[in-house]
Amino acid sequence: MRNSKAKKNDKKKKTIIIISSLLLAVLFGISVYMGYIYKYVSSWNNYIYTGIKVESLDLSGKTKEEATSMLKEKYGEAILNKKLSVKVFDKVYDMDYSKLNSQYNIEEVVEEAFNYGKDNQMLSKYKLIKKQSGKEIALNFTYDPAYIDEFIANIASENNSNATNAKLTMVSSGKFQVSEGKNGYALDEEKLKNDIISNINGKVEEEVVVEAKVDETKPTVTAEELNKVNSKIATFSTNYAHNSTNERAVNVELSTKAINGTVLMPGEVFSYNDIVGERTRERGYKDAPVIVGNKVEDDLGGGICQVSSTLYQAVLRTGLKSVERYNHSLGTSYLSLGLDATVAYGSLDYKFKNTFDFPIYIEGITTPNRMLYFNIYGNSASTGRTYEMVTEVYEHIKAPVKTIQDPNLPEGQTVVEKNGVDGSKVKVYRKTYENNVLIDTEFLSNDVYKAIDGIVRVGTKK
Repeated sequence: MRNSKAKKNDKKKKTIIIISSLLLAVLFGISVYMGYIYKYVSSWNNYIYTGIKVESLDLSGKTKEEATSMLKEKYGEAILNKKLSVKVFDKVYDMDYSKLNSQYNIEEVVEEAFNYGKDNQMLSKYKLIKKQSGKEIALNFTYDPAYIDEFIANIASENNSNATNAKLTMVSSGKFQVSEGKNGYALDEEKLKNDIISNINGKVEEEVVVEAKVDETKPTVTAEELNKVNSKIATFSTNYAHNSTNERAVNVELSTKAINGTVLMPGEVFSYNDIVGERTRERGYKDAPVIVGNKVEDDLGGGICQVSSTLYQAVLRTGLKSVERYNHSLGTSYLSLGLDATVAYGSLDYKFKNTFDFPIYIEGITTPNRMLYFNIYGNSASTGRTYEMVTEVYEHIKAPVKTIQDPNLPEGQTVVEKNGVDGSKVKVYRKTYENNVLIDTEFLSNDVYKAIDGIVRVGTKK
């Protein structure tokens, strides 16, 4: 009995020893294996794990410095030589990437690649290194867009051009020459900027060519339209010799010269003040008699209202209508009541609109004997009608007489110091004839001309 029991105990002890030995062997094996893993993983502490790529460039086993150097060589330097070109017609403009301050976030990406997996557990790190699964990291490309505006502005300055209108020139009396207009070009800068921005990228192997959009602009005045001017359709003249000082004549001639050659396209409005401009000494205008209120006095530009009035009468004889017109406060010597048109820069203007379907050309002429002419040229199709201006003075305004007691004159003696001038109210009509037959009578204006007070001195000296 004792030997059987001893045998069982010995067997049990042997089993325990075997199991213990096996456990020790396993633990030792695990310890050795873990030591190996630790040592292996530790050997990668200063390197980027396997399978880590940046823009397809494999950085496995590279130090930070090596990875940075590789990326700068392939991308950092190459981006400065990348080509993006803009084509405009037959010209090509290359963008300078160095002026874009273009760059990649290389240091940031290398740091991300280096740290990838470093925070994992030991076994996880080991598996990551061994499997070479890793990841691919994209570079972030940045640039300073300020240069784009400068680049586009340079392209625009070399390619933009304004359309040139056709020009009508009188080469001799009633004979015209028409020069052709030219198309203009305008770079679509907004579209080009959007196209450039969408094509700027860090793919250094790409050479991008952007086709710029250029808009063509047409002249607003064409030779075809100007060739319609082929005939004189109205004329009117006045004389500025009998009451003109040299200064007044200068003003008449300067303003006439400013108007001469004016072309008014269909639908356009002529403005006397816009065409003639401000009357200043710097532009040569002189002081001369001008109607101010109910008296005549010297002022800068005196006499130019004869020009506006003469033009007004010429235009009325084309059948066109006034947009803005004022009569003088007093009657003038060069035209009957109701036929004048006064102007004052900044306040009173003479305007009319070209309602024809063809342009008109205004010719202004002054002669050595001080005759002022305005000839209006248009299309011969409009010359079948003639016009007559008719004035109707329907009321006279009696001039008041102011009596002044004068102690320097003998009692009972009277002296007329200033004769009064009666005022008037005038209606103006335009009669239209076709083939010498009256077809229309049109009311134009109702003008009032002030009366000028007379002055009589009566003596009171005893």
